[in-house]
Amino acid sequence: MQVFPSSLSGADRPCAPKECAVCVGCQKLHRNGHYSRLKGAAGDARVDVQCYVCPRCGSTWSVIPDGMFPYRSLPVDRFEELVDERLDLAGGGARPPPATQIEVGCIRRALTKMSERIPLLCGLLGQQMPLPDGRGIGWFWPALRELGATRQILARLARDFKTSLLACYRSLRPRWEREKAPA
Repeated sequence: MQVFPSSLSGADRPCAPKECAVCVGCQKLHRNGHYSRLKGAAGDARVDVQCYVCPRCGSTWSVIPDGMFPYRSLPVDRFEELVDERLDLAGGGARPPPATQIEVGCIRRALTKMSERIPLLCGLLGQQMPLPDGRGIGWFWPALRELGATRQILARLARDFKTSLLACYRSLRPRWEREKAPA
C-alpha cells in the first residue's frame, strides 16, 4: 500500500496505520528496502521511496514523500499552481513560471481524469463540498480548494477513503478488496 508519512506514526521505525485489519496500528514495521521513482514532470530527478513490511500480517507499505502524487511524477505544489492559474484562481501575488510542454500535457491528462471522478469525490467528501454552481472542473476545483491545500486533501483521501484525486489505486484498497479488483 502506498501511504504518506503523515499516515504513519513514529519516525525511524513507524507503526502500521490504524486501518490495518490485523495490526490496528500497534505493530512496528520493519524496513524492507526501497525503490527509486521519477520526481518532476520532465523525469530528470529521482527520489527514493522507503518500503516497510509488517512482521505480523505481511502487508507492505511504501511511504511516498509528501508533495508527490501516487503514480504521477508532477509535484503536487506545481500541479496546484498550474491548475489555479489555468482556472483563474491564482492570488494577486507573483504568477508561477510558465508551464513547460510536458507539464501542460500532465495537467491536461490530470484534469481529464479528475473531471471523470467528480461524482465519486463529491460523494466521498459529502457535505464538506459546497453546492455546485455548475458542472465540470471549473466549479469542482475551487470548491475542493476551499477544503484546504492539495497536499492535505490527498493525505485525507488516502487515509480515510483509500483513494486519490486522480484514480482509485488498486494498492490503496484494503487487501480483501484488492484481490477482487482488476489489475
